[in-house]
Amino acid sequence: MKKLSETAAKIELGVSGKNTYTGDIRADEFLQALRGKKAIQKYREMRDNNAIVGSVMYAVEQTLRDVKIEVKPADDSPVAKAEAEFLQSVLDDMDHSLDDHISEALSYLTYGFSWFEVVYKRREGDFRSPKKNSKYEDGRIGIKKIAIRAPWTVESFEVDQNTGEILGMYQEANWGKRPALIPVEKSVYYRTTSLNNDPSGRSVLRNAYVSYTYLNKIQSYEAIAIERELHGVPVGRMPAEYMSADASVDQAALRGQFERILRDLKNNEQGYALLPSDLYVDADGKPTSQRLMDVELITANGSRSIDIDPVVKRYQHDIARSLMAEFLMLGSGSGSYALSKTKTDLFLRSLESYINTIVDVLNKQLVERLWQLNGLDWATMPKLVAGDVAPHDLREIAAFLRNINNAGIELQEHPEVVTDLMAIAEIDFDRKKYEERLAAAPVAEVVPES
Repeated sequence: MKKLSETAAKIELGVSGKNTYTGDIRADEFLQALRGKKAIQKYREMRDNNAIVGSVMYAVEQTLRDVKIEVKPADDSPVAKAEAEFLQSVLDDMDHSLDDHISEALSYLTYGFSWFEVVYKRREGDFRSPKKNSKYEDGRIGIKKIAIRAPWTVESFEVDQNTGEILGMYQEANWGKRPALIPVEKSVYYRTTSLNNDPSGRSVLRNAYVSYTYLNKIQSYEAIAIERELHGVPVGRMPAEYMSADASVDQAALRGQFERILRDLKNNEQGYALLPSDLYVDADGKPTSQRLMDVELITANGSRSIDIDPVVKRYQHDIARSLMAEFLMLGSGSGSYALSKTKTDLFLRSLESYINTIVDVLNKQLVERLWQLNGLDWATMPKLVAGDVAPHDLREIAAFLRNINNAGIELQEHPEVVTDLMAIAEIDFDRKKYEERLAAAPVAEVVPES
């Protein structure tokens, strides 16, 4: 086997995926309805028009907004702690809260990606200029805002033709302007997956698309069927000569008017049909009881052979299942507590991955660039850490402590564990004082057995 040289090892020969170098939105999607900007429109429709999708996304947003994002120093040195306080002040000094940004960032789940333009500012105190307005005057570069660029305004991505690296995003502009390029160096850019290096990622709603499409059709059929069932199908009668091919102009006009009456007939406060009262005449020229024109409603008799409700619920379950939120449907049927807890835990585990993705991107694309712009020491750079998503069961923690005690493990010898347990129980705890008390406590003497 030929030895790999250093020069050859540094060369990138392949590409991550096919067609993604064009920068088009979902260029590799095999469904035409989900390719390009049509995909953005369809996922937006699913997000805003479907009750299951909307409730899941709302639950995700509200749950993750409540997750505490902490700034963790690089180490315990005074310099590192001071820089952590600087980063916290930058986040507090923005025009919006970090929670608002996280709420907007979660749109990457619906559309596969979300793009934000970062606007920086010089921290020079409270100036009248909005570009310099800051609560701090240390002269450092801070962040004014992390402004979202709506996915439906994205025209295309700028991609390196050789490496496939994403260089920026072209955004549609109004008033006849050309699309503006927002470079990735000035952006915070989220996407669900880097598979195939698709700049637009992959929506979490992709697997629910087929079920959503059929569910929409079935619900439409159901609404029409209910209307027909309650209202009936209008049937009109008129002389055959009016319906023949050689009908006169007046007869054809009357037929067209009669058809419009049948088509628009609704059983509401304004519904009516105005018909002539002329009667058929018999062979002797005498009027009969049969009207020349008539309208009646055909109503259904008996029950339907197809029950739509189970079909609708099945597709709703499929949509919820594709989003790992099937526990939302447990109330509509049978379901045990164990099954509900398992499904809920799986959903919360997915939420943890979502918030950790956001935090990882902020550390890489926001904190690192902020450190670079200010020329700060990389060794003192703090990082953002997401708290727990799921609430902790104190009964399980109590069982954990009993197991530790039975195993003969001295919990007081592990201050980091005590700190975490107190944080879970939401009890104020000063680890430094705790360690000082441990150090000052007298050591118990071990008396040898006689």
